[in-house]
Amino acid sequence: MRLLKAAATGLIALTSVGLVACQKSAPTNGSGASGQTGNVFETGKLRAVVVDDVLPMVDEKDGKYEGLSFVVLNAIRDQLKSATENKSDDIVIEPVSIKSAQDGLNKIRSGEADIACGVAFTWERQRTLTYSLPFATSGVRLLAPKGNDGTPESLKGKTIGVVKDTAAAAVLAKSVDEAQFQFFSTPTEALAGLKDGTVEFLGGDTLWLKASRAATAPDADLVPTFPYARSSVGCVVADTTPHLLNYSNLAIGRMLTAYVDDNKDVRTAVNKWIGPDSQVGLSENMIGDFFTIVLATTAELSKGS
Repeated sequence: MRLLKAAATGLIALTSVGLVACQKSAPTNGSGASGQTGNVFETGKLRAVVVDDVLPMVDEKDGKYEGLSFVVLNAIRDQLKSATENKSDDIVIEPVSIKSAQDGLNKIRSGEADIACGVAFTWERQRTLTYSLPFATSGVRLLAPKGNDGTPESLKGKTIGVVKDTAAAAVLAKSVDEAQFQFFSTPTEALAGLKDGTVEFLGGDTLWLKASRAATAPDADLVPTFPYARSSVGCVVADTTPHLLNYSNLAIGRMLTAYVDDNKDVRTAVNKWIGPDSQVGLSENMIGDFFTIVLATTAELSKGS
């Protein structure tokens, strides 16, 4: 495979973990803690946790949301619309605003929201959250001044900005013992802190850092060469709607298959956010190879199947 050859074994293990996590959900018919009566099929509202402007997953302009997460959410919505259980005339995505990453995950756990897409897998989260199939892979790295290679030795005595309660913050805290950390409440605040010089180093998800670098710190280097940790990225779902996890997996699987099979519309939608002409700049081969790993590992699917 051309995609992350050195990490192929780890990626296969993670996608297998995602599938195991998928199977622990038990569908319920209860209403969420937000007071919504009925499930998605009855209300026609898919309540999705979103963090404003966390590229490449979410891009918000004038209350309208785009991004890779919304490519996935739209596919899930369309799958739900065609479900035999659906009683509503239409299903719309209803964004659920959050104050922090932890707040968003808590809304899934409590049933105040139905789904969140673009969530990195961690073993700790897997204990209380149910993951879908992954649709991306990422890692933990830093934006750093030129000349710093991002290794623990080069970060001794440095102050690293991180978003509070994120998987990346936890990984860096365990990996870089002799650095200091400045915590920001939101990704937007963290990027602003890097741009205005409050911090010189910003740690986080590689896809987010790549997508944000040009507008925030175009002269910064993305380091180290190999991430501190890698993880798959998928959706987490609440037990608010019968078979929501099943329909989400079906939608994601079909989307990945369509990309591998050169479906023009799907390729255009995905490439806009992580493809060769995006700030992330992944080649179609890299994206397609990862999608193939996911499909082959979880469903024994191959190109054209």
